Amino acid sequence: MAKRRTRCAVLGSAMLLALLPSAVRAAWQIKPSVELRETWSDNPQLRNDDEKQSQFITSVSPGVTIANETPRLQVAASYRLNAFAYSNKRATGNDRLNSNLNATAKGDLIRDFLFFDATAGITQAQVSAFGPVNNNAYSDTNRTEVRSYRVSPFIVHQFGGFATTQLRYTHDLVSSDLVGFGRSTSDVIDLSLNSGPTFKTLGWGLQLNRESLEDGIAPKSINSTALASLRYSLNRQFSLTATGGYDRFDYEGMGEGTKGASWSLGFGYEPSLRTSVRMSAGRRYYGNSYFLSATHRSRNTVWSVNYSDDVSTSRGNFVLPSSVDTAAMLSQMYQANFPDPVQRAAFVEAYIRALGLPRSLPNAVNYFSNRYTLQRQFNASVAMRSARTTTMIMLFKMRREALSLVQYDSALLGSSQQNLNDNTDQTGLSLNVGYKLSARTSAALTASTSRSESLSGNLSENTRQFRLSMIHSFEPRLNGSLEVRRSSGGLALQNSSYAENAVSASLSMNF
Repeated sequence: MAKRRTRCAVLGSAMLLALLPSAVRAAWQIKPSVELRETWSDNPQLRNDDEKQSQFITSVSPGVTIANETPRLQVAASYRLNAFAYSNKRATGNDRLNSNLNATAKGDLIRDFLFFDATAGITQAQVSAFGPVNNNAYSDTNRTEVRSYRVSPFIVHQFGGFATTQLRYTHDLVSSDLVGFGRSTSDVIDLSLNSGPTFKTLGWGLQLNRESLEDGIAPKSINSTALASLRYSLNRQFSLTATGGYDRFDYEGMGEGTKGASWSLGFGYEPSLRTSVRMSAGRRYYGNSYFLSATHRSRNTVWSVNYSDDVSTSRGNFVLPSSVDTAAMLSQMYQANFPDPVQRAAFVEAYIRALGLPRSLPNAVNYFSNRYTLQRQFNASVAMRSARTTTMIMLFKMRREALSLVQYDSALLGSSQQNLNDNTDQTGLSLNVGYKLSARTSAALTASTSRSESLSGNLSENTRQFRLSMIHSFEPRLNGSLEVRRSSGGLALQNSSYAENAVSASLSMNF
């Protein structure tokens, strides 16, 4: 019922906004849309090869996008409801209804003093890293709906050129329909004080953070961190950095410490506006800690390499996902062509739709868990463009080591696989190519491969996905597509494998 109420509330709000008089919503852009898709699949439930059964699937997907861009308010939201009908009886593993929501808002409540930002989302998320991996809208095998929101008002004050301080409060919620994954809320207070332009050679900063987390499964935890930082600029391009602080986490650990001092030493290098490198190495209570963030932008390419390690939770990754955003990469690439951010965002959105590019690049599975984990993540990506082609390549590697007690995941995993998520490793590579055949026709190719390993459970499986599509614009508001795809992989928990071959055709209308 909660899932149904959420869908109805979001769709109802979108319809009401769409019906507002034009004078009231003069500053807003509200664009309804609808897509009709027919798909044939030889294994829509993603079952093992001995149990698969083909079906035709008809889907209708109404949606709406809402945008507002003013000096004091920026809103971007998109909602889509997917309804499915099957040629045979709907089987377990296929959905009848699901939805997706991605909404962000930023505002200036009191000019130059009180601000806020907020996000809300509804996603179809994978439950386990050791089950079928798919991006088919109709399949709910190894997948369930996750709903989240985050609201964060904050105050910013400048003490002349001496320093800038920020006080931020954040409240967020994550829930799902999965039994054993607790409905959780978090309340966070952040306080930061950073040196101003007066300190040109020696900069400094102080950050304090306190989080209160409740999820209904594990005991309430209160986590806090304190961090002081220094930056010494040798010249305009190169600086040395150092940090020192203390972490205090409040989870029930597995015999290891949950608090301790932290420190790091590093450097920053920015030879131009197009290139930036930041690196550091140090130690925290869980062991050695490293950080890398390197980006380079040329006229036709954007390169990015990132590594970080931190204590995290599954629900925290749902609130602030770490996927590589296609629009963000393209926005950097077209920054010189469209200096105005509003014009650039509109161009990038139209470009993604025209070439059928994915909204985000494949990343490691944020599998469901109620435990704290040590997450070490590496991402490398590149986007390249030519006159007709846009190519994006992504490489990722993520290691997760459970820090809190296994008993909090017993309802998720069962007694036979209770150590499955103690120590996991995920590695993957993806390729996305969009090619413009003509002013109205383009082709898109997506290929990816990934491997998941449970180092404690002695399990591993590989998955592969391939998708080729043709997109044609019949008129500015009416588009059609034809798509073929194949997904295959292991079913490690069943000691089996699966494969799906599918063909689909669609028509989409923007109003």
